Amino acid sequence: MRSVKTNTFQMAVLISGIIYIILGLALVLSPIMVFQLFADNVSENWFDLVRDHELVAPLYFTVKSFGVLLLSSGVLMIMPLFDPLKYRGIAYMNGVFFPLLSSIILLKNGLFIGVKKDVSMQGDYMHLPIVIFGSILSAVCIIVLLTLLITRKDAKEGKE
Repeated sequence: MRSVKTNTFQMAVLISGIIYIILGLALVLSPIMVFQLFADNVSENWFDLVRDHELVAPLYFTVKSFGVLLLSSGVLMIMPLFDPLKYRGIAYMNGVFFPLLSSIILLKNGLFIGVKKDVSMQGDYMHLPIVIFGSILSAVCIIVLLTLLITRKDAKEGKE
């Protein structure tokens, strides 16, 4: 029988895996649809841009491939459910290291881009999709890190 601490850790890993799978599927199926949820002015001819634009096309397919990475990471996060002691490294890399660095990059560039803009320019320069995605990854990082720290002593002793 596993302890309450281990069950908490497994729940955090499971939730982060589900989040990764949902975000990954959304980005693989249609990155533009995901961004249309947050942006008002997505071009009607986005398919033409994706097909032949030298900047938009690589970004579009890079986002789709990032979605595949998130999807596979989400599936990988299921492994600590079976053997929480053996697969703690996966939780550290996929649940702490990746979301920590990614959220720093996303939140730094999503929140603080307005500070860099010239005063004469008008408009809202906070990139909402980037901020939301960075916030989600921050939450995943904090939750998984806390549960890893809570179960650290038991893991050193070899308890589940």
